[in-house]
Amino acid sequence: MTPTRSSRSRNPWVAAGLGLTVLLAGCGDSSETEQEQTEDTGSSIPQPEYDADDSVRLPLAMISPAEQSQDAPLEEDGSLEGSGAPGSPVEESNGQQAHEIEIARTEAFGCGDTLSVIQTVPMVTEDPAVAALEYLISDELYSHGSPAFGNPLSASDELRVDSVELEGDTVTVQLSGETVTRSECESWQILTQIETTARAATGATGSEVLLEGQPLAEVLGLGPTQSPVEIREIID
Repeated sequence: MTPTRSSRSRNPWVAAGLGLTVLLAGCGDSSETEQEQTEDTGSSIPQPEYDADDSVRLPLAMISPAEQSQDAPLEEDGSLEGSGAPGSPVEESNGQQAHEIEIARTEAFGCGDTLSVIQTVPMVTEDPAVAALEYLISDELYSHGSPAFGNPLSASDELRVDSVELEGDTVTVQLSGETVTRSECESWQILTQIETTARAATGATGSEVLLEGQPLAEVLGLGPTQSPVEIREIID
């Protein structure tokens, strides 16, 4: 089963906890040609794969903690610990509970922010892109963990995901309702959060986000968007 087209389907589990997976950051292959590097600009991570039981881990884009290095996890063992960490805990060999994090990171955008792409525990859904966006909107917490991952979309609880459609390499998100934002910086965070989550859930390299049929960037009073924000996969 391949998640390529989604329609709005609000499910009761969207506020459920997360288990998050982390891999250490790796450097790009220095043997890449200039042409290959150009083609990779704006590239997305591979779309999530379904397991044999038809479950899939949803990718969520959250604002990266300011204290977190681009090339390292938060802790030496790659885990985010503490009661403030989101989701179902992972039991470690030492008996402690931890939450693993981050499979990808975007380049800087807006006011110098970056987004971390993290994964949920496996969930059964036919619409991973819609389900991921609905989780972020339905999330009751603005921040998770310490240092904190941010979810500015959590304030827009009147926002609705009508559809997420993939055509070629571009994913189009259709929204209705109202977004809540406190500043231009947060508006950039919300827009890029939606774009990055939709791209990560579908494998798209480009995106378009519409609110009531109008470009979300215009609704939020933002200037023209530049080329797609690059998403860098974190690999071993």
